[in-house]
Amino acid sequence: MIKKQNTPLILLLLLAAFLSSCVSNKKFIYLQDKGHTKIDSAGLMPVKPYAYKLQAGDILYITLTTEDEKLNRIFVPPTTTPMNIMGQGVAGTMLYYIGFTIDNKGVIELPFLGKLHLTNKTMDEAKEVIEIELKKYFKNYFLQIKLADFKFSILGFVNRPGQYFFNQNKVSILEAISQAGELNNLAKRYELQLYRQYPDGVKMHVLDLTDRNIISSPYWYIQPNDVLYVVPLNKRAIGDLSSLQSSFGVIAPLLSTLLMVLNTYILVNNLK
Repeated sequence: MIKKQNTPLILLLLLAAFLSSCVSNKKFIYLQDKGHTKIDSAGLMPVKPYAYKLQAGDILYITLTTEDEKLNRIFVPPTTTPMNIMGQGVAGTMLYYIGFTIDNKGVIELPFLGKLHLTNKTMDEAKEVIEIELKKYFKNYFLQIKLADFKFSILGFVNRPGQYFFNQNKVSILEAISQAGELNNLAKRYELQLYRQYPDGVKMHVLDLTDRNIISSPYWYIQPNDVLYVVPLNKRAIGDLSSLQSSFGVIAPLLSTLLMVLNTYILVNNLK
């Protein structure tokens, strides 16, 4: 039978055990091997091919170089303009005006070439469609086509929520999160909500960033207009758990000393 004198000691031990185990590191560590990670004989993890398909509302930056300098200037603005704009961090502003937008019918209208249907096509396929029309007028030309407005939004329990623009064609989800200053200590890294736009609507996908197998999933690379909502841990009502653990790390030596004093006191009383 437990003596009443031992009650404070037992309560303190239970409190220490609770504080030290209230949060598992497994909830915070990215890309853990949970036993089903696919790795080939060379030690490589397969990655889904990234091939974004154009949608209504996408903005394309197109440059055309031909032997006709007048046509080059009419077809697109000077090629240095977007580079200067992007360098100033306002890529999502001016490119709206100088790029070519795919309308709600999936059609883009280009000077001299007319209207072309580009939705549900990859960038390479869209370039081929444009080149078919160019070959009707030119023997020698150089065509370059890029997605001008690659933006990604992140909301919720992240250090710097907002909308971010990328000057590259392919961005992993961890690279995107790093742009937002990392997820904060209350973020639920194993149940992130990704809202992705499809031709027929928007679909939500739940992602587990603590599972290494996400590298082989269709969501390892983000797509233009993706929205990531970071939900909080279920225990957020008791405060910042990481701060709680840090505080416990400070007071642990004090608790240990107190436990030793109480234990000595109880032993002395039991000997009487």
